[in-house]
Formats: sequence, structure tokens, C-alpha cells
Amino acid sequence: MADLKTLLGDKYTEGMSIEDLMALEIEEPKIDMSKYVSKELYDKAASDTANYKKQLRANMSEAEQKALADSEEKESLKKRVAELEGAMTLAENTSGLVAIGYDEKTAKEVATAFMNGDFAAVVQAQAKFVDAQKKSVIADAVKNTPKPPVDNNGGKTLTKAEFSKMTLAEQLEVYNKTPELYNELTK
Repeated sequence: MADLKTLLGDKYTEGMSIEDLMALEIEEPKIDMSKYVSKELYDKAASDTANYKKQLRANMSEAEQKALADSEEKESLKKRVAELEGAMTLAENTSGLVAIGYDEKTAKEVATAFMNGDFAAVVQAQAKFVDAQKKSVIADAVKNTPKPPVDNNGGKTLTKAEFSKMTLAEQLEVYNKTPELYNELTK
């Protein structure tokens, strides 16, 4: 209701029904028409422009008309070539980023930002990519790190002979710390 309250100002009261709102006499906002051109004037200007173009073409010689058509075609081709070069550059940059590990969507976004000169977006995406790569490397390292032996004993493995020489309290400590090792030694 905050929007309605803002629109109605002093005329708004809490708990207004739709009927109450309909009964209010609300002034329509005034639009400054000085910034706009009437449709009639616009249509007349467009018509005049079209007529002047027709007259100009009619007064041109055949060679001038051909030169004008050629220059228009040349401009069209230049625009098309620029579009195609942009698309090709975007595709090359995207494929290069995918090759170094970016996902397809992010690679396209970064390549587009780079082409548009949005360096901040490129740096932000690069930071996200580097963080993801770091996390991936750490996860792989943790996954591939061998687990240390259960009872390290300073790098030595406890043998059955050493275990049998231990006191009952020491054997109980081995059992509490590493029950798997205890079960293996007592077999």
C-alpha cells in the first residue's frame, strides 16, 4: 500500500476499499507536450523527406545514381564485414577461454566483455575462474593424498613381536587409539 499512499498523498486513508478509491477525484498528471512533435508534423516531415529523395534521384544522372547505389552497397558491406569480424573474434576468444578451462557460458561472457572494453567484468570473471581453479587443485590434492598409517609410532609400524612385549596398559592404549591395528595384531 506504500505505492498507493504515495500516489494519493493526503487523500489516502488506511483500509480504503476499491469503491472508496473509485469515488476519489484524482487529477491526471500533466504532461509537458513542448518536448514532443505532433504526429501530423512528423508525418509531413517524413513525406517531405521522401519527396526530396525522389526529386534528387530523378535529377541525378545515371552515373550519379549508380555511384550512389554503389556507395550505399559498399557501406552495407562494410557493416556486414565488421559484424562478421566481431563474431569471428568472439568465437576465437571464446574457444581460447574454453581451452584453458572456462565453461562455455562464462567464456562467452568474458569474451564479449573484453570486446566491449569492459575490463572490470573481465577481471571479475578471471578472479572467479582463478578461485575455482584453486579450489579444484586443492580438492584433487586432498583426494589423491595417501592416508597416513593409523598408528604412526614416529614413522614405524608396530609389529606383533613389539605388541606382545607391551604391558597390558600399553596394549589397551593401542586398542583405544586404533582398534583396527589392535584386531590385526591379536589375530
